[in-house]
Amino acid sequence: MILKKIYASKIKNTSNFNNQIHNKHKQPNCYNIFEDKINNSSSFTSLKTKSKKQPILIIFIASLVISIFLFCQFASFSPLYANSLKRLIPKENIDTVAESAIICDLNSDKVFWEKNADIPMYPASITKIMTAIITLEDVKDLSKVVSISKNAAGRNYSSVYLKKGDKITLEDLLKLALITSNNNATIALAEYISGDVNNFVKLMNEKAKEIGVLNTNFENTNGLDDASPGHKTTARDLVKIAKYCMKNQKFRELVSTKETKIFINKKEIKIQNTNVLLENNFIKGIKTGYTSNAGFCLITYSIKNDLELLCVVLNSSSCGRDYDSLRLINWVYENFKYKKIVDSGRYFVKVSLKNDSSNVNLFLYPQNDVNSFVNIADDAIYYNYCIDDIGLPLYPNKKYGTLYIYINEEKIDEINLISHEI
Repeated sequence: MILKKIYASKIKNTSNFNNQIHNKHKQPNCYNIFEDKINNSSSFTSLKTKSKKQPILIIFIASLVISIFLFCQFASFSPLYANSLKRLIPKENIDTVAESAIICDLNSDKVFWEKNADIPMYPASITKIMTAIITLEDVKDLSKVVSISKNAAGRNYSSVYLKKGDKITLEDLLKLALITSNNNATIALAEYISGDVNNFVKLMNEKAKEIGVLNTNFENTNGLDDASPGHKTTARDLVKIAKYCMKNQKFRELVSTKETKIFINKKEIKIQNTNVLLENNFIKGIKTGYTSNAGFCLITYSIKNDLELLCVVLNSSSCGRDYDSLRLINWVYENFKYKKIVDSGRYFVKVSLKNDSSNVNLFLYPQNDVNSFVNIADDAIYYNYCIDDIGLPLYPNKKYGTLYIYINEEKIDEINLISHEI
């Protein structure tokens, strides 16, 4: 059988790689197909600023100071647009103020973009999601009222002051920890579950190993790191922890709460979430963080068009934290599509067979569908297929070949090519 090379539609101009993959993966009775570029005119909305001339000198000076501040915050960003038409944005045009970042699909292992995702970093108050999930799994009755100990009393960089002897439910302590990022609330939870903080921290590290994170070490319950230099994790580990936490419905409910009320000594106190991104209707959690060592940190959960994302940014700036997160999230929603790249209902290749008395056309179909995320700005889809040695007679639903699917240089799947009705 003669080796052929077939071109279908194309995702981008990758002639060099096309030659590489043709040679790299070529086998006897094997063929290459290169799928063409998906045209998409979705745009990435730019940030625009408007200025007005002000006759008053003080307003001019104030505007100048603000402008300098904003420039310092965002000067390290790469260009927002891939080209002058302001359409699609390839990966190389994405950057963050954050030293470490990652954005991925909640329901799979797909990573859309990452930056220093395996470097150990201080997580600050993002630590509290581990404290919270252990509490939620251990406590059967969150309405139980507990008394604040001397060790858990005080403000400790938190907005709500807890005094020794204060009466509060375990659920309200969770609200304080996850919604207002109260540091002492996590101490009170740890003492209730384990008797003291040290024993609870052991539970945190055991849970981390159970989840499968290998580059994380907890030294406290709240992320304060001045006295905890070894309290570190990675952006990739935080994604795994967050995925685990988001399986818990009560956890999801708490981290998506914009504002609520708690009761201390039966006195009502209104609290608001520290995550201002919740004002966007597609943002549904999960946790902010800040210390002077950690910088500004954030894990964000978003859902739009049935695509659920987790985004982590670590050691960003005060304004950059939210901007980094929204920029990455919007980039994924505008540039990635979840599409069927192999359709089992359509034949993939026709094989012509001959013997002494007849000619037969054999239509081979993929055994199953294949769906994948595709970056409409960057990704090239390739197909290689190999045909087995085929003899007559032919049989329905029998394997007669193999189809290999690649996105760029990575093989993502291989499936059988089978006959249907003969």
